[in-house]
Amino acid sequence: MENTLNQEIIEHLMHPKNYGPLENPTGVGVGHSEESGEFVIFYLSCEAETLNGVGYATNGCHDTVVLGSMFTEMIKGETLSYAAAAAEKLREKVAQGPAKQQACAQMVLTAFEAAQINQRHRHEGSDEELHAIEIDMKCEVEG
Repeated sequence: MENTLNQEIIEHLMHPKNYGPLENPTGVGVGHSEESGEFVIFYLSCEAETLNGVGYATNGCHDTVVLGSMFTEMIKGETLSYAAAAAEKLREKVAQGPAKQQACAQMVLTAFEAAQINQRHRHEGSDEELHAIEIDMKCEVEG
């Protein structure tokens, strides 16, 4: 099982899924650390309650790329309530891991949360281009 997981991680690292912006997203969110300058931009394309499209971009480390790729693959085509539950499970799982992974996951999941807020604001008539939330952790590459 561990070998299969390692292969999956390598695949997401070498060929990230859903990387890049979406055309005409219904929500755009940013999770960022002002202290480090790192960020994740998360894009949603939602019809009714279904995530028809998801995408992300980051200037973060490899862990952030892998977590973004894996998370977007988990939620693509699913409902928003499923995605929220998946986000919480991911948050719980990485809470047991190294601080670096926790920070990377927090950045991805915060960007997802911000995209949902942006989508709600747009639905309420706002012309907000994106919604940004600062995180209190930073994903540092150890030297």
